[in-house]
Amino acid sequence: MAQSNTARAANDESEGQTGSARRPVHTSRVGNVEIAVWKNDGSAGEFYTASAPALRYKDGEEWKDGKSYGPIDLLALSEAAREASAKIRELSKGRGQAR
Repeated sequence: MAQSNTARAANDESEGQTGSARRPVHTSRVGNVEIAVWKNDGSAGEFYTASAPALRYKDGEEWKDGKSYGPIDLLALSEAAREASAKIRELSKGRGQAR
C-alpha cells in the first residue's frame, strides 16, 4: 500500500519533492494483498524498503483497506512478501545492502 497522504507529504517536503507525488518503484500484488517497495536516499546512498502490507477489497463500488487476514489472504501475504523481498534484493544488487 502507498503511504498515507500525511506521510507522503512529509517525505516529499523532507526530500525536496513538493509539487510531485512520490511513487513506489515497485508494488507486489498477490490476490488482495499489496506491498509497495520504496527507494530512499540516505547518507550512505540509496536503499530500498517495503511498506506494511495492505489488504485491499471492494465494498460496492468503493475500494477499502482491510486489517485482518483470512487463510487465503495469509498465503497471498507470504507470496507478496517473497516477491517484494526479491525485488529489493534485485534493486540492491551490487550495492552491498541486500540482506
